[in-house]
Amino acid sequence: MSLDVIGVIMIVLFITFYWLNIFATIRALLAFGGVCILGTTGFLGSVLGHIAEWLANLSASASGWAVGVSVAGLLITIPTLVVFIHDLHPKHAAGKRTGWAGILLAALLVTGVSGIAALNKIPADVRTGVTNAQTAVTTGGK
Repeated sequence: MSLDVIGVIMIVLFITFYWLNIFATIRALLAFGGVCILGTTGFLGSVLGHIAEWLANLSASASGWAVGVSVAGLLITIPTLVVFIHDLHPKHAAGKRTGWAGILLAALLVTGVSGIAALNKIPADVRTGVTNAQTAVTTGGK
């Protein structure tokens, strides 16, 4: 099974669990991981990439107008990251918004417009981790 197929399966599971309103934490992680794996490939990935770039440009314009300093994607990335981590924290419950926050956060990171260079490497790390796990499972850990 290829890496792209795993990404599609993760997105399909997110949609299924969202529709059934079950496994909120798992579906948020599936949404984030699926978008990190697929990136901006295909029509939906391309749309997500354009939305992320548009939001980053909007936040840059808004911050430049409001305070005189353009901060690109930070105005979108930081609140989205806080919501995503807060909802996944064990003392809080993930909800319907958590999966969508995961999708938006992954789209910002995949397109590289988050404004935080260290975070932009996360999608590549997710792909590497899934590939390593796939190799370990198929070879029996040898």
